[in-house]
Amino acid sequence: MGKRLLYFIVFSNFFIGLCALGLTMETFVLLDLPISINWYLLLIFLCTIFIYSLHYYVKSFTSKNDTRLQWCRVNRPLLRLIVFTSPLLCIGIAIIHYRPLFLRNGQLNYSNLAWLILISSLTLAYSYPIIPGLKKSLRRVGWAKMASLSFIWSFATVIVPVLLSSTDQTKLINRIDVAALFTHRFLFIASLGFLFNILDYYEDKEDGITTAAVWLGPAKSLSTGKWLTVIAGLISSGWLIHQFNLYRPEFYAALAFPVMLLFLSFRNPYKSNDEAVIVLRYDGLMIVKALLLIFAVAISTV
Repeated sequence: MGKRLLYFIVFSNFFIGLCALGLTMETFVLLDLPISINWYLLLIFLCTIFIYSLHYYVKSFTSKNDTRLQWCRVNRPLLRLIVFTSPLLCIGIAIIHYRPLFLRNGQLNYSNLAWLILISSLTLAYSYPIIPGLKKSLRRVGWAKMASLSFIWSFATVIVPVLLSSTDQTKLINRIDVAALFTHRFLFIASLGFLFNILDYYEDKEDGITTAAVWLGPAKSLSTGKWLTVIAGLISSGWLIHQFNLYRPEFYAALAFPVMLLFLSFRNPYKSNDEAVIVLRYDGLMIVKALLLIFAVAISTV
């Protein structure tokens, strides 16, 4: 029963939706975004579930085989339901909140429209070959796999909420603050992505996807990755502390702990044939990171 519940939470993509929700909540708290756009939290949760469910639904028809794909094949009716209903709910939210999405001062906001089309296109292009002149999806292009995923996650969880704020609210948001948070988020997701690329080494090598992990090999990737993670984490955390004036012990701990967990993950990666456990263990770091920083902000205001 416990394993069946775990599989449902992870393989239905409910869990990865919570990860996106958590990181976006972190953005709301740090940038003090208005509650008038809290509906975006539900939107990104549903959009994440849709994108991941569509990806694995399509992948379930391939010849590849692992725990997740076995579950997806058995539960295709559920995945079809999720793939059908989640975008309808997203469209419903977009219709209800069309003003902050598409309008500014009563006029069509071409800038927002262009950014939203770009991020939507990149998200689909990650899994499907929709970019003209490129016959592969971005995830099948070695150099673009980790970079595009990191950009998509960081843009959707940091930049889009800022774009949805009204003109008056946006003026109160320091652009350097946004840049610092975006960089911190990008490097964190990139570190996680590099770890997953190492775990995907044999699959990517078989598919001819030359990621950094395939190029370096698993052993060198792990030894290099753990130090790159520490360096990137400390530098981006330092910028975040300086920019947001987070000079308190609770913030030092909240920012250092995820870096330490990532370092330990590279030093002694968890090996399992059960993808649900791996996703829970590593993607769950996104929720841990977000909750720690949100909690640090909460106790600092007491």
